[in-house]
Amino acid sequence: MKEIRRERLKSTLLREISEIVMREVDLPEGVFITVKKVELSKDARKATVFISSLKREDAVKAVNRLNKAKGYIHHLLGKRLKLRTVPRPEFVISPEEIV
Repeated sequence: MKEIRRERLKSTLLREISEIVMREVDLPEGVFITVKKVELSKDARKATVFISSLKREDAVKAVNRLNKAKGYIHHLLGKRLKLRTVPRPEFVISPEEIV
């Protein structure tokens, strides 16, 4: 995949996943998160989504909830994006969060 297309896909995924998490996924009460960045695998079939929060325990709760809902998020991405293969999201805590 060409680098320009890859970067454009990463920014589109970041925007769409952020909006889906904000509007469609039911996070635990009082948990506020930020989608920091998205990394794609070489074949663009897997997207690693980095999540950050003010409190580490909130980030852990959010990542657990998002990983349970990743099939639903993948389904919504498929509806929104016109791609042959939609990357499957995998949510992890951002490395800057681990201190």
